[in-house]
Amino acid sequence: MISPGNKALTPDKQTAREIFDRNIANSMAVTNGAFEEVLADIIEQLEHPPRVGDRYLTAWILGRRIAEALAEGFAGLPPNGFDFACWLWEAAPLHVVTIPQANAIGTSHGFRYGVIHLRKIAAMVAGTYVLQQPQKAPSVIELIDMSVDWVDARNLITYALVDHYHGHFLDAYDELVALVRSDKRWRRLVPLGVAARILGMEPALSSRAYGLVRDGCRHIGDPYVFDALRYVLRVAGMYGDQQAMLEFLGQLDASAEEGLRLLVCDFIRNPRLRWDRLPHEQFISLLTQWKREGDGNGSQQCLDEALAKLSLARTDSTIALNGQTPHIA
Repeated sequence: MISPGNKALTPDKQTAREIFDRNIANSMAVTNGAFEEVLADIIEQLEHPPRVGDRYLTAWILGRRIAEALAEGFAGLPPNGFDFACWLWEAAPLHVVTIPQANAIGTSHGFRYGVIHLRKIAAMVAGTYVLQQPQKAPSVIELIDMSVDWVDARNLITYALVDHYHGHFLDAYDELVALVRSDKRWRRLVPLGVAARILGMEPALSSRAYGLVRDGCRHIGDPYVFDALRYVLRVAGMYGDQQAMLEFLGQLDASAEEGLRLLVCDFIRNPRLRWDRLPHEQFISLLTQWKREGDGNGSQQCLDEALAKLSLARTDSTIALNGQTPHIA
């Protein structure tokens, strides 16, 4: 009879165990300085993902498991672990990674896709160090300037920096202000990612977070900053303090800035917003004022569409409160 502790692992758990053991060994090799050998093995894993049943493990899941195992192996935070993460970020574009799922749709995209996954592993490992050793955050900030695109930058911000700055938000506030005002585009995204986290989870700090958003609006002509600002507002609209958001929008001089009007209209079109929680009348009043004070350019149509959506949402909320089935767009 087989005891519970000796039961055979399921295929998925067996694969997970093999990935874990292989990359624990890689973490030990990194500690001994074998950076190139470990990178070669990581590329080998990404190019030949294990098969579980009738499917291959995706690059996203495999990369995450590799990073988690490496981080586990770096318990005690040996310096070489962080050095390896930074080195891997810099070295990733020098290596072609033939990931099966990516290269089916083109060599160029496949190459970049491989770089993104190598760098995601680097970001996850670096993040484990930054959480325990905040003094390493400036080194990670320097890496962001080498991002190949906004996905690359977003991964480094998400996995290596947001948790750190969330935990030290007030103490690091001046640093975040300097980043959002930076001349380097990718650095501006760091405070906006942090602001989204704060607005969704720390309503008492909304005014400070909106201060970063307000500074970010200086760069609204940058399409990546625009996308980041829209993300922040969507998070605030779904999870944040609605009154604080309305006060922030009311302080914007959006009547004189088409980009700001387009940003707010774009945010309002988010189908996932819970309009039963939003102050419809105040939003309608604010957008009506912007329309009245605007200069008649392309954002006027956007405002009309936003006002129509707000009016419909207000009607649906009223119907729902009366126990009827609301309109579904």
